[in-house]
Amino acid sequence: NDGVTDADEVQLGLDSNSNDSDGDGIADSLEITMGTDPLDPTNKEMADVIETVAEETAIEGLEEIAEGTATLADAADVAAVGKVALAAGASDLTRAVDAEIASDRMAAISDTVAAAGIVDISEGAEMLAASEDVDTLSAMVGLMGVEDLEEGLELARIAGELWAVSDVVDLLQMPVLSAFLEDRGETLQQIAVDEILRAGSNRALSQALAATGNEFAELGTDEHAEGLVRLAASQAMADRSEELAEAGVDLAAKGVVELATADAAADLAAGLAAEGIVEIAEGASELGAADVLEELAEEVEEETD
Repeated sequence: NDGVTDADEVQLGLDSNSNDSDGDGIADSLEITMGTDPLDPTNKEMADVIETVAEETAIEGLEEIAEGTATLADAADVAAVGKVALAAGASDLTRAVDAEIASDRMAAISDTVAAAGIVDISEGAEMLAASEDVDTLSAMVGLMGVEDLEEGLELARIAGELWAVSDVVDLLQMPVLSAFLEDRGETLQQIAVDEILRAGSNRALSQALAATGNEFAELGTDEHAEGLVRLAASQAMADRSEELAEAGVDLAAKGVVELATADAAADLAAGLAAEGIVEIAEGASELGAADVLEELAEEVEEETD
C-alpha cells in the first residue's frame, strides 16, 4: 500500500505496481500531497515545493516545541502551587493537632483548678463556721470572767466585814471568836483573790479566743475569696479550651482542603507535563522531518540541474 487508492492510480495513470511512478525518488502519495506531477521525473517545481513544505514543517515543529515548553512552564507553576498547598495543609493539620493537645491540657488544668477552688470555698465556709463557734465560746468565757469577778469582789467585801467584826469582838474581850472570825476573813479574802485572778484569766482567755475567732474569720474569708478566684480562672481556662478545640477543628478542615488542592494540583501538573513532553516530542519530530525534506529538496534540485 503506497498511500494512493487503486481508483486514484487509474484516474491519474499511475503505476499500480510502484509507489514512485516517475522514478524520481519521491513517492506518488507525497507528490500528490505537494501538488507536483507524480508522472514527471523532471518536475522543476519539486525542489521549491519540498523546501516550502520543509520550512512549514520546521515552523510547525518550533511552534510545537514552544507550546510544549510553555505547557511545561505551566506544569511547573501548578506544581509550585501544589507544593505550597501541601505545605500549608501539613502545617494546618499539625497546628490542629497542637491545638487539640493544648485544649485537652487546658481542660485538665481547668478541672484541677476548679476542684481546688471548690475545696477552698468549702474550707473557707468551715473556717467561718469555726470562727462563729469560737466567738460564741469567747462570749461565754467572758461572761464567766465577769461572774468570777463579781463573786470575788463580793467575797472580799464579806472578808472585810468579818475582819471588822473580829476587831469589835476582840474589843469585847472575846478572843476565841475574834480569832475565828479573823481566820475566816483571811480564808474568804484568799478565795476572793483567787476568784478575781480567775476572772482575769477568763477575761484574757476570752480575748485570746476572740482574737483566734477573728483569725479564723479572716482565713475563712481569704479561703473563700481564693476559691472564687480559682473558679473564675477555671472558667476562663475552660473557655480557652473550647476556643482551642474549635480552632483545631477549623484548622483540620482547612488542612484537608489544602491537601486535596495539593493532590489535584499534582495531578494537573503531571497531566500538563505529559502534554508538554508530547508537544516537544512532536515538534522535534517535525523538525527532523523538515531536515529530511531539506535534504530531499537539495537532492531534487541537484538532479533537476
